[in-house]
Amino acid sequence: MSFVKGMVRFGVIAGLAGGALVLIAGPDQAAALFRQTRDEVRGQIDKNIKDPVALRAQLRSLEQEYPKRISSVRGDLAELREQKGQLARELTVSQRVIELAQADLSQLQELIGRGESATSSGVETVSYSPAPIVRIVFNNETMDMSQAYARGTKIQQVLGTYTSRVADIHRDMGYLEQQEGRMDSLLTQLENEHAQFQTQIWHLDRQVDSIARNDRMIEMMEKRQRTIDEQSRYRAHSLDQLQGRFAEIRAKQEAQLESFGRVQAGANYEDRAKIDLDARGQWTQPQAPQDAPTQPSRVIKIAPEAPAPKGPSI
Repeated sequence: MSFVKGMVRFGVIAGLAGGALVLIAGPDQAAALFRQTRDEVRGQIDKNIKDPVALRAQLRSLEQEYPKRISSVRGDLAELREQKGQLARELTVSQRVIELAQADLSQLQELIGRGESATSSGVETVSYSPAPIVRIVFNNETMDMSQAYARGTKIQQVLGTYTSRVADIHRDMGYLEQQEGRMDSLLTQLENEHAQFQTQIWHLDRQVDSIARNDRMIEMMEKRQRTIDEQSRYRAHSLDQLQGRFAEIRAKQEAQLESFGRVQAGANYEDRAKIDLDARGQWTQPQAPQDAPTQPSRVIKIAPEAPAPKGPSI
């Protein structure tokens, strides 16, 4: 529940911050900043992906992306070629219109020229008679000279319009051909990369397995290093170390017992000496010193003698 509350709180704060950013910088700048931040975050995530499971998932995602990209490029290329086909048909129609208009204009100009000549000839021959009426028959349609002039102007306008149209079509066809070449190259590149990826995906899987093995090896080596460090601090983790520890403890105990034995032996000798002296009656309190005699003292030597035989009792 606390996790959900934290996510909701983060979403509210992020929404407020994003709204403030849009108001200050504008939608275009905010969108550009968002895209840049997203790309940087994705780049940092990709750099720090080291888990074999994540690497294998990235391989599978990339394997699924290639068909999507190829299909998208093929769709765009088909649409582009359809546009080229439409422009080609329009170009053909426009060129045919120009041909027909040019032919009609040439024919009409010839008829107008003949009509102008007939009008001039009639006026010069009979000066006192009214000017002749000239009629021009064009495409099974009869018209006077003014109508013929108007028809010629209209045909010239059509001819100019379709001539410009042909120029525009040629220009657009050039752009489309450039795009077609680029997209065709991109499609070929994607197809080649997809084929190479399919041939190398097994090797890439083996590389991921190797990375996983290396991770396990590093973990085992780190564990062993910790064991070595612990053993260097006299922690028992093996039979040999236990035996060495026991020997060290026994040596310390024997040294302590031996020191206690030496102290006890000294104490026993002292007790025996006291008992022996008490038994002989030689353990007496010291006498107070007496005054020395005025005459020189006589020296008497006393030596131990055998006890005298006891006489008969009286």
